[in-house]
Amino acid sequence: MFYRFSALAVFMFFAGNMFPLPALAAQVASSPPAVAQQQTPQEYNCINCHTAIEDERLTPPVAEWQESAHAQAGVKCADCHGGDPFNEELAMDPSAGYIGKPKPADIPGLCAKCHSDAKKMRLHNLRTDQFSLYSDSVHGRKALAGDEGAPTCISCHGKHKILKVKDPNSLVARKNIPDTCGSCHSKKEIFEKRGRKFDQLEMYKKSRHHELFAKGDLLAPTCLECHGNHGIMPVSAERTQTVCFTCHTRQAEYYKASKHWTAWQKNGEPVCRHCHSNHDVARPTPAKFTGEGDNDCSGCHDEKSPQYIKGKEMQQVVVSSVQAVESASKALDEFEKSAHGGFEMGEIREKMDKAGEGLKELHTLTHKMDVEALKKQSEGLLQVSRMVSDNVTKMRAEVKVRWIALIVAWTVFIAFMAALWLKSKQVDRSREK
Repeated sequence: MFYRFSALAVFMFFAGNMFPLPALAAQVASSPPAVAQQQTPQEYNCINCHTAIEDERLTPPVAEWQESAHAQAGVKCADCHGGDPFNEELAMDPSAGYIGKPKPADIPGLCAKCHSDAKKMRLHNLRTDQFSLYSDSVHGRKALAGDEGAPTCISCHGKHKILKVKDPNSLVARKNIPDTCGSCHSKKEIFEKRGRKFDQLEMYKKSRHHELFAKGDLLAPTCLECHGNHGIMPVSAERTQTVCFTCHTRQAEYYKASKHWTAWQKNGEPVCRHCHSNHDVARPTPAKFTGEGDNDCSGCHDEKSPQYIKGKEMQQVVVSSVQAVESASKALDEFEKSAHGGFEMGEIREKMDKAGEGLKELHTLTHKMDVEALKKQSEGLLQVSRMVSDNVTKMRAEVKVRWIALIVAWTVFIAFMAALWLKSKQVDRSREK
C-alpha cells in the first residue's frame, strides 16, 4: 500500500509541475469552440464603406449582417455578392466576380455553393441536401423556371440577418413558421393570378392544430410537419395527401381497414382532408355523421344511401357511449365533492379513467367504418358506466343511511343529556328540602 501511495505522489508531483492545474483550467476555458466568431479584416472595404455612407438603403444590410449566423461563421459580403473587398477599384467590378444583387433564380445556386459543400457544413453540423430537395420542390421548380414570384432561400431565411434555426428571432424558428409561410401564402396579389387560394394562414389559425400550437404544444403541427421545408411537394402528391398518417397512426390503421381506403386507392378520395379539411382542421364531433357541410358524410353520400344510413347508426353508437361515460363521470365527480371522504375511490376512479381512454379509442375506431366493431367497444364503455353509476347510487344511499344514523345518535345523545340534566335538578331540589 505504501508503494502505491508513493508512486501516486510522484506522478502528481511531476504532473503538477509539467501541467499546473490552474493554468491548464484557464487554457481549457479560453480554448475557442470548433466554430469561433470570425473577425473581419479592418481593410474590408464593403463593410467600411457601407457603414460610413449612412445611407438608408446601404447601411442597414451591413448592420443586419453583423447580427447574423453568417457573420459568426465568417461568411462576408463578397462571398455572396462577389467583387474584391480589399481593392476599392475592383470592389464592384464584374471582372472581379461582382454580381451585385443576385437574380431570384440564381439565389438557390448561390446559397448552395456553401450549403452543398460537405466539408464546410460539417463544421456547423448542417445538412448538405437542401439544394437538391429545394430543386425538386414546388417552390424550386417554379423559381428555377424563372418565376420571380416563387420563394427562394431568402424568402424564408431572410436576406442579411439570417439567424440560426434555434434562435427564437429567426424567421424559421418553430414558433415563427406559420407567419413566415403566411407572409407569402396570404398575399392576394401573388396567388389570385395563379388561381390559387391565399387564405391558408387564416384557416390554420382557426384549426385545432393552431389551438394546441398557440398553447405551446411543441408536437402540434405547423406548415412544416405537413408540407416539409425544403422539399415541399405538390398538394396532389401521395405523400402530402397521406401525411396525416405520420402523427395519427392509430386512425391511419383503422382507415386502411375501411372501404374509404380502397376507394381512395382507386379514385383518389376520400382521404383525411376530405372529412377533416386541410388547414382549418376542427376537432371532430359525432355531428359530422349527419352534418350538411361539404366535409360531412352528406357531402359525398345521399341521405337515403346505405352508406349514410350506416353512418347514422355509427353516430347513435358513439353518442350513446359519450352520454353514458360523461353522465357517469359527472355523477362520480359530484359525489366526490359532496361526500368529503369516507369512501375508497381508487378502484372506481381508475375504471372511470379507463372508460375515458376507451371513449377516445371509440372515436378513433370510427375511421374503420365498422358498426359491429363500434358496438363491441361501446358495450364495454356502457358496462363500465353502468357499474360506476350503480356504485355512486349505492354510496349515496350509504351516505343517507349514515346521516340518518348520525341524526338518531345525536337525538339519543341530546335526550340522554336532557334526562340527565332533569335528574340533576331533581337531586338538587331534594337536597334543598
